[in-house]
Amino acid sequence: MTRMVVATLLFLTGCGSSESSIDNDNQPGPFQIIVLSDTHVRIPGYPDDDVYDSQGNLDNLSEAVDLINAAYEDVDFVAVTGDLVGNLYSEDPDDYLTGQTNPAETFSRMMHVLIPPFYVALGNHDYQKGFDTDVNEGISTTDIESIEAVWRKVLGIDPYYAFSHKGINMIFLNSNRGPLRNETCEGSQVEAFCTGSFDEQQLTWLEDRLAEPMPAILFMHHPLHTDTAGTGWTFYHSYRIDRDDPFYDITEAYKETILAIFVGHGHRWKEDTLHGSIAVFETGSLGDRQGSADHIAWVEINPATRELTVSMLDR
Repeated sequence: MTRMVVATLLFLTGCGSSESSIDNDNQPGPFQIIVLSDTHVRIPGYPDDDVYDSQGNLDNLSEAVDLINAAYEDVDFVAVTGDLVGNLYSEDPDDYLTGQTNPAETFSRMMHVLIPPFYVALGNHDYQKGFDTDVNEGISTTDIESIEAVWRKVLGIDPYYAFSHKGINMIFLNSNRGPLRNETCEGSQVEAFCTGSFDEQQLTWLEDRLAEPMPAILFMHHPLHTDTAGTGWTFYHSYRIDRDDPFYDITEAYKETILAIFVGHGHRWKEDTLHGSIAVFETGSLGDRQGSADHIAWVEINPATRELTVSMLDR
């Protein structure tokens, strides 16, 4: 197994207060993480099985976990940028951890086979409470608190969170909580949550995190409107973070702090920049359309030099 380097990016200029507080002599050395996206765990025999290759999704995730354990077991952690499942089949937390098979617990069980720890951002499919076989679309929740309680129970996570790791602020955002979540997806009849947007409380929290004296890496599900026109993050432009979302103003204000942003949702490998300097990467999907067990991104981060190297698996 080899690694094919596709992007090496340096962020060394104009670092302002974020860099001035860093003592490079005491910084930890380079470390590595893995980024996966769009695992779309589905259960064979469930209503969506006639539309999607549910067993294929499970096989891809299982193979990816085996690959990581065999060749990347020394990475510091694995990040998954959303759409952990194809959809849930209940938004009632009391229906979970009862011994019944469901996509959320199947994802958790399969990921806990990993040797490295893992962290996740929630995607639009993770807010679907069922599947409409009449139109072959997921049924999106109108009660995000209940869905988030499910994920808190199954994975022990908050809707968004952050932690410091070897001098880097790792920020896992939730692009499903903003005012556009209830709009029906372009090209769909009932499914929603395809356009990314952020709630005001989360954005205030994000500004507080970015004001901390360390560089940051963001993980979220929905891709962005980035610098290069025509970058095909998704089939529909409306499937990105809405152009008018205050998120863009915040990231521009802290563009010297943010080393990179990792996203999902588009099911393809893409890279570009935001605000001229922030590296943005999307990892191809493991599940559903264009899914493959080879869609594994290996990331090396050097806190001292602010160097970020991203590679895609090449077998």
